[in-house]
Amino acid sequence: MKVLALDIAGFRGIGTCHLVFPDQVAIVGPNGSGKSTIVDALSLVFGRQKLVRDLTEHDFTGSKPQPIDRIKIVATPGGFSPNDPERHTQWFQARRAVEKWWNPATQKVDPVRPDGGELCVQIGYAARFDHEDLEVKQIRYFHDDDDLDDPYVEDAVTRFPDRLLREIGFYVLPARRTWPSTISFGSELFRRAVATLGGVPASSVLEQLNKLRTPDHALENDPELSPLITRINSRMAKLIPGNPRLQLRVTSTDSDSLLRSLVPHYLRDNEPSLPASRHGTGLVSLQSLVLLLEIGRARKELGESFILALEEPELHLQPGIQRRLIGDAVAASNQVVCTTHSPRVAAFFEAGDIQILTRSLSESAEEEGTPGRRFEGKPLAPSSMINEPNALVQLYTDARTSLVEALMSPRVLVPEGRTDYEWLRLLLDVAETGVRLLNEAEDHVPPFGAVIGVVPTRDSHVRITLNRLCNLHPAVFALVDGDEAGDDYVSALLTCEPTPTAIFQWPNGWAIEDVVGWAIAADEVKILAALEERLGERYASLDALTQSLRTESAKDGGLKYHYIAHEEIAGAMKRSLLCVQRVENILEALTRVGLGRIEEFEHLEVDESRSIDSCKVCRLRI
Repeated sequence: MKVLALDIAGFRGIGTCHLVFPDQVAIVGPNGSGKSTIVDALSLVFGRQKLVRDLTEHDFTGSKPQPIDRIKIVATPGGFSPNDPERHTQWFQARRAVEKWWNPATQKVDPVRPDGGELCVQIGYAARFDHEDLEVKQIRYFHDDDDLDDPYVEDAVTRFPDRLLREIGFYVLPARRTWPSTISFGSELFRRAVATLGGVPASSVLEQLNKLRTPDHALENDPELSPLITRINSRMAKLIPGNPRLQLRVTSTDSDSLLRSLVPHYLRDNEPSLPASRHGTGLVSLQSLVLLLEIGRARKELGESFILALEEPELHLQPGIQRRLIGDAVAASNQVVCTTHSPRVAAFFEAGDIQILTRSLSESAEEEGTPGRRFEGKPLAPSSMINEPNALVQLYTDARTSLVEALMSPRVLVPEGRTDYEWLRLLLDVAETGVRLLNEAEDHVPPFGAVIGVVPTRDSHVRITLNRLCNLHPAVFALVDGDEAGDDYVSALLTCEPTPTAIFQWPNGWAIEDVVGWAIAADEVKILAALEERLGERYASLDALTQSLRTESAKDGGLKYHYIAHEEIAGAMKRSLLCVQRVENILEALTRVGLGRIEEFEHLEVDESRSIDSCKVCRLRI
């Protein structure tokens, strides 16, 4: 089986949420975008409540639930084999689910089977806050009626039997996985794995218990302890009938105590055996996923369903092993739902299977003033890239990791070309790692790197790139040169639908190389001297260096595409406080434009003559 869709309402700031899941999906978005909420919603529907924090009022959107407020989650599992409801009577019969059909064309549920329709079922979960008991009441049911207002009305729904959850086989690798008892009988997951793979090793457990009850060398017989033990036994015999004798054992010597006392140890090469908690966090984290993969393998061999949700699978693991583990998870599962902060991990998935989680103010919130927001997962790429222009194909393939990284940011900047992208990356490095004064004054805006993600745009394809990304992310703005071509871009971008949130333009006649030159001019003599040593080239003036940066031909001394030379120039700029301060001004100007906070900043000016209501056009002012 697999999850075809998920609908959420009223849960943790979500007004409404509708997600459609492919067989394998990576869900990405900025911090606080709702990735963990999606995994928790799936866990609540499919019976993994122990992996979700106990629900409180704060889990209801708005944090002040009224008696009529409800958390509602509806999951749509499909993948029944065969695709015939009469062959699945445990699901579709009286007092069970009503058969429904997933329409792959509309990606919605139909009551009547369409062409190519896939049999599916809808499982609902609801929660309400009881104002008398001051606790959250929960219910799981077959969701058969979209017009149902309240699942808590008596006889309004058919409750979902817990035994059917096993058929779905939903498991979670949670982000919180640093506990050392994962591979032990103190872990519910390990107990499930043992049950799936053959059961508790009863004979070995009983043998261990016998040894514990009657050890060859009992501690109470030790010469150091026996005098004290003898005196205790003597006094106890005078007070209690039956001549009780003290014995010291390492457990309570019942089977459950023995099983719970087992602690995972690992032995490496010729090193001593150490408990898992004494190894690196990578090993502790990895054992959780390995255990889940074993469950998946066993269920697959039995022809059973296995759906695996991975929360941040990259945690504590070296990059070289991440791809292999994602591949193993896909091989063991009917479906993988992965939430991640790692662009590299997301890029392991096909471009059409990467979903960008976006949110906007829901219609009800606009009308009623509630804080609920509408969440949506948008695929990074369309289902087919065959007819897409090369600029986008390269963006989704060669530059996929960098693109995903940019889209994870609260604001996304689309520069005019690749050189702008590379220089902005270096200028960010100058600002973040260069020399600086310790300034105790509060910053006016967050740092550029924390807010702005920069897209590696192919040269001269800013409009087509921006057109696509504006439909994926709610806050995309553009950066163009200050020359005539840049003016043409401004005119063209203002006609886009949707428009970018803003357009930032360099000063009149300037390109990125002139901006770099302006930053260097703050400490020109020092930087030119440093570059003579770093590049083995003497520049008579800053104008000569800037001209070299504009020149494409290497045989003419051009450095436009000489990215190693760019790194050397940035390295020299880092060591100059004056240069660093100018770079910070440049990046702050970009950040302010991205955030829409352009007022009263000396290095920004708004071009009112070209700005429109939906898009401000701004220039860097020097």
